[in-house]
Amino acid sequence: MVLTVLIPSAVLLTIYILFLRKKNLDEKMLKVLGVIVFIGYSLQLWYRLPLDRTVALRGGPLSPFMTVVVVIVRWLTGALALVGISSPFFKSKSFKNIMIFISPFVLLLNLIFFKQNNIAYFGEQSLFFTEARFYAILAMLIALSVETGILILNLKKLPTRREVGKMFLVFFLLLPTMFPQAGLRIFFGRLGSVTNDFTLVHRLTVYFSFLIMPVIYIFMKNESMDNKRLLLVVLSISSVFQFLYVKRDGLAGLPFHLCNTALFLMLISFVFNSKSTFYFNYFVNVLGALCAIILPNISEDAFTLGSVGFWYNHIYAFILPILAVALGVFPRPVFKMMRSAILIFTIYFVSMMIVNAWFNNYTKVDYFFLYSDFLARKFPFAHDIRDNNILYFTGGDLVFKFYWLYNLLIYIGFIILMFLAWAVYDYLFKVADAHGALRMKLKKDRMDILQLRKELRGRPLTEPLNLEGVNMIKIENFTKIYGNAKKPAVEDFSLEVYSGEVFGFIGHNGAGKSTTIKSLVGIQSITSGRMEIAGYDIAKQPIEAKLRIGYVSDNHAVYERLTGREYINYVADLYLVPQEERDERIEKYVRMFNLEHAIDNEIKSYSHGMRQKIVVIASLIHNPKVWILDEPLTGLDPMSSYQIKKCMREHADNGNIVFFSSHVIEVVEKICDRIAIISDGKLQGIYRLDDLKEEGISLEELYMRHAKEQWA
Repeated sequence: MVLTVLIPSAVLLTIYILFLRKKNLDEKMLKVLGVIVFIGYSLQLWYRLPLDRTVALRGGPLSPFMTVVVVIVRWLTGALALVGISSPFFKSKSFKNIMIFISPFVLLLNLIFFKQNNIAYFGEQSLFFTEARFYAILAMLIALSVETGILILNLKKLPTRREVGKMFLVFFLLLPTMFPQAGLRIFFGRLGSVTNDFTLVHRLTVYFSFLIMPVIYIFMKNESMDNKRLLLVVLSISSVFQFLYVKRDGLAGLPFHLCNTALFLMLISFVFNSKSTFYFNYFVNVLGALCAIILPNISEDAFTLGSVGFWYNHIYAFILPILAVALGVFPRPVFKMMRSAILIFTIYFVSMMIVNAWFNNYTKVDYFFLYSDFLARKFPFAHDIRDNNILYFTGGDLVFKFYWLYNLLIYIGFIILMFLAWAVYDYLFKVADAHGALRMKLKKDRMDILQLRKELRGRPLTEPLNLEGVNMIKIENFTKIYGNAKKPAVEDFSLEVYSGEVFGFIGHNGAGKSTTIKSLVGIQSITSGRMEIAGYDIAKQPIEAKLRIGYVSDNHAVYERLTGREYINYVADLYLVPQEERDERIEKYVRMFNLEHAIDNEIKSYSHGMRQKIVVIASLIHNPKVWILDEPLTGLDPMSSYQIKKCMREHADNGNIVFFSSHVIEVVEKICDRIAIISDGKLQGIYRLDDLKEEGISLEELYMRHAKEQWA
């Protein structure tokens, strides 16, 4: 028995060692051996085994102990066959290490228990007979032996401890994919429950079907594309092997059921990178598998061959296409691909109607449940539709029966489900994009913090990056480009504003005032350049910089269902203002802006001016070092304008910075210390108001001069 395996292996290895020691021949030979293993393992599955009739280690051809041993040997051999088939086609160090270091052990077990394996496969027959499966098993074992020998001869260095650990982990993870379907019944007998009608075992299986996808995704998302493709190829090969494990006789055994067809289409998709078959699986077979998982056509005990095989097949058909897109092996589909999927599904559907009508002249078949009343039993209203709308055709001795309306409703229902599935896919794509963007942002934030620590040179993260700029706003070479626009909204803008100043920022509508301010307060990103608030870089230290900013936007958006006091307290909470300080400031500003009668009313009842006053109070509640206002006086009555201008002057006189934009020249001229003029996104000049007065130049005249130059 041992010589039957050893002699051919030794002959092949000798020929290889003496004559074929070339790298390119190594690779070709390994691929040929992988194909032989695939064919050999597939053929030996195409028969019923006497061992599989064993129930709870009783009634089989072997003793209980040897039954356990042989099942484990078959299990390990199946996992090794997966590796032997895939390894020559992928550059996986773990797979090659499995062939070099684990394969000899598994092959040795096959030699030691060769007789017991023979009995498990063939019963008490003689070893020497002509059944094809015997030679298939032999060819597979010889191919695995030669493949192992080639890899051992090419081994240049021993794997590291980490590589050994990964090798065992990968092999361990492969084992569930090749578990013998009869194993549960062989080891434990009957479970006593059927996996349908949402029994406990059915619910657990459904949960597993959904949870296994994120587990595999998390485990594989950072692997190389080659390893991701390897995973999908291995799982698709395993799915075909698990389908072949259950012997199916006659016409009813052909893989025409949607999910059975899917297993072979997935193998074609992943091995040959076939997009057409893949997206058919993605749009159609995933949905079919999901329907089968939720409404399984099973009447057997959960541990029988038929039940275990059903779940292997449908879970594979459900998860593999989704994983392929999630891992990026195939690109995300677009909606127009649905048309092709619907067309192919229509051809399949009509074909199965014809096949069912034809084959049922010879034996009972029910592909896609179009012929039996399985679905009608799930939906009782469909019984009358099925039984009362039948078309008959005859051809010779054959009778073709079509449940035309029943089948049409199934077709329409499935198409509707396909569109619903697309809606779910589209939603999940958006969730995945958001999750990916969040991960990228978190990664960028971590890198930014590391860089910031480096630039701070050991100082706390709460300290300003630029210690010399603690009393100023500093803008250096700021440029902002929106989207794919060719022209910058603001270009190469530089400015410094100091403590104690009320600084005016003027320009025509669309000049770039709001763009600059929104970047300065951190609402939008900076294309290039840098901005500092009191020494804090707004891009690198955004939280610390914003804690020192009070901002009044140009739209005065507030939470209208809050009262004025609630809104101000909400902002004070964000800035961690102590209760005593906030109460004192609220009292001060409410009196200043004459809001005593309205402060405890909902903001939705406020006028435009009152809302603007509430926004101003909220922006000052934390006594910011830098107070930034974007068009703060637009639409206000004279009294409200006077109060806000007075507040701006007072805040600057207390050693703070007031920076505000406006296109009202008279206001700027009266209250500002310095001003900057911006036009068409470019800084036109910075001027001190006292100097302009001494020179006898009005701000309006200066502004118009720049405007004429710009538009000339």
